Amino acid sequence: MNFRPLTPRTLAALLILFTVVAYLPAIGAGYIWDDDTLLTANPQMRSLDGLAQIWLGEHSRDYTPLTLSSFWLEWRLWGATPTGYHVLNILLHALSAVLLWLILSRLRIPGAWLGALLFAIHPVNVASVAWVAERKNTLSSALFLGSILSFLVARDSKRRSPYLASVALFLLAALSKGAVVTLPAVLVLCVLWKDRKVTRRDLLQILPHALIAVAAAILTIRFQARAQHYGLIPDSFDYRIVRAGAAIWLYLGALLWPAGMSPMRQQWVPDPASPLTYGPALAAAGAFALFFWKRRTWSRPLLYAYAWFLIMLLPVLGFVWMTLMQQTPSADWWQYMAAPGIFACVGAGIATASRKSRLVIPLAGVLLALLLIQTWRRAAIYQSMETYCRAVTNEDPHSWILQNNLGIMLKRRGRFPEAEACYRQALRDNPAYVEAHINLANAYGASGNLAAAEAELRLANQLRPHDPVVLQNLANIYSAEGRTAPNAKP
Repeated sequence: MNFRPLTPRTLAALLILFTVVAYLPAIGAGYIWDDDTLLTANPQMRSLDGLAQIWLGEHSRDYTPLTLSSFWLEWRLWGATPTGYHVLNILLHALSAVLLWLILSRLRIPGAWLGALLFAIHPVNVASVAWVAERKNTLSSALFLGSILSFLVARDSKRRSPYLASVALFLLAALSKGAVVTLPAVLVLCVLWKDRKVTRRDLLQILPHALIAVAAAILTIRFQARAQHYGLIPDSFDYRIVRAGAAIWLYLGALLWPAGMSPMRQQWVPDPASPLTYGPALAAAGAFALFFWKRRTWSRPLLYAYAWFLIMLLPVLGFVWMTLMQQTPSADWWQYMAAPGIFACVGAGIATASRKSRLVIPLAGVLLALLLIQTWRRAAIYQSMETYCRAVTNEDPHSWILQNNLGIMLKRRGRFPEAEACYRQALRDNPAYVEAHINLANAYGASGNLAAAEAELRLANQLRPHDPVVLQNLANIYSAEGRTAPNAKP
């Protein structure tokens, strides 16, 4: 029996359908970590002045004005109800999958649709799609991939309008998330794949993208520098090399074997004096060297897939300082736009192998079903701050930020001993974490242990002198004790 090939519209609709099915549990999810800072408790969401502050970069740890503006607009549509934000995140992810399929098809990569489907339903992307605060990933990805597709269309058709659209879309992507700055290198990679060379005209066409990338990189580094450095990890260049080498394999392993996953991996501080610690970095460089050496024979697809992967990981490998790297060497949402290179290669491999064996397609179907089920299950942990924090701290009890967040949830429910245990665990891993000292003091105070509360606040005051929040909490303790000055006796 002969079957007609599916139309492009049907294939696009299937990508969207599979994406929505995989993320159905996330539609009813609530808010978790950072969602309050960026959205629900962010006063900028509530006024026209707030929109101006967003674009001026005021009171922000990162410059992502387009992402925050999307929240600002949605606040006027559905306020604090989380459903709309989750639905839009899922639809943006589905759009990115469709755009990836169109890009891979235009590059004439076998199994283009399968590679896009892997991107759509792979559990490694749950942290980006099911988490409202990661709108910066789903929005910037759709714009990033739209820019690549427009560039390729312009290059094939010699028309000006798609090219201008490519530049505009990349500018919008950079205003959504700074990590997209590697797009010019990806464009060079696409040109090399198609033509095996890059001309002067190609470089001139990519120049506007490069200028936008430089400006976005400078802004991102400047804003990231505002965050507190706790001194938990070394700053030396050799340590950064070791860390980057290990992170590459952690990311690659999560893509190829997504078992025992966690959104954030446990922190580790290797000994740069040991030659063994450089093994992962040397292996990562060696793999690239091997693929490059054999590029004219068997390794060309592997070289380009690996190059896309490395290029898109470059901003998050630790060479540029980022706040969260003090807690984890790698996070699922950091590889969101690096993953398509690997998925394209896997899709092409399955498509090529299916021509030689009829067993490949059924086996691939089982694999895809398992990935979809795992994504469904992973999406369920994003139901609330407590479900998320419990899931991640069970996987990594040394996640001090999430131990602190879990403590906040438990304190609100009146479970003070459990909350105190979470705060103490956070402080064991990061003794300089002022917020945990404050929260532990408040938990002590709520349970009537005013002396312990005062001791914690004094520690916080030593770490951050003259902090108004610390001083206000100290004043509250003194007031509860009937004291009018720090040294006054009740």
